[in-house]
Amino acid sequence: MVSRLSLENVSYSYPLQGTGMALRGISLDARPGEVLCVAGSNGSGKSTLAQVCAGLLAPTSGSVLYDGKPVGSRVRLRKLHRKVGLLFQSPEDQLFADTVRKDIEFGPRNQGLRGDELAGRVDEASTLVGLSLEETGGRSPFSLSEGEKRRVALAGVLAMSPEVLVLDEPFIGLDRDGREHLIGALSSYLNRKLATVIVVTHDLSGTWPLADRFALLSEGRLLVIESKADLMSGEADMLALGVQLPQWGVLARELLHAGIALEDPSDPSCLAKALARRREVEDGR
Repeated sequence: MVSRLSLENVSYSYPLQGTGMALRGISLDARPGEVLCVAGSNGSGKSTLAQVCAGLLAPTSGSVLYDGKPVGSRVRLRKLHRKVGLLFQSPEDQLFADTVRKDIEFGPRNQGLRGDELAGRVDEASTLVGLSLEETGGRSPFSLSEGEKRRVALAGVLAMSPEVLVLDEPFIGLDRDGREHLIGALSSYLNRKLATVIVVTHDLSGTWPLADRFALLSEGRLLVIESKADLMSGEADMLALGVQLPQWGVLARELLHAGIALEDPSDPSCLAKALARRREVEDGR
């Protein structure tokens, strides 16, 4: 059974920077098996939140709880590091080995895996992200494209088989094919393991197909947590929060506020039918 990751009234201030609180009284519960999208603009505290969730930063105040118990002691912190995987915003911050295979092996090897078990874990993670180790395993990760570097970094995290996966702006710099590949990899991982995924982002287009709930963050404060339906029909001012709805999302909101029902706002055929219904309503006036 996957354990629960929660934050209780967490605040964080970077020492010696004098920039105020990066996080302010955040309470958040990531449910087992769900994809939670934390959305906000640059400077809203997203990356800080991601690192607090992964145990890389200790809260200035408040508590991080894993399996219902505060993460305070070194023993509890080591357990958190084994169970929570973090994908950094920049893959260069995560890659360091001289070959792709060694980079992906690093995490599970530190977990004590050896031999066939280690090889199987590395092969499984590489396959999930669409990476061919026959072609890239012996190459330096720094010789790869940005999209390939991100796949290697993600494979290294997945190879540790985390129960909670935290992704910091995972879609930055990816083209449409790269986004679809990443979404497919995450979907496959979720299908194989009852994992929890937390995605922090300023752009909802990549996360939308996967996300179950959305948490909106502004100036270090958590403003609201909503489902997809609530986010679309609600009154939260996304632009004021610096969060980009996909183009279809803007249109879907207009239709919903006009009283036109939508089964799936991200489905072009549903949008087309809804537009046709709106024209019929307008023509009938």
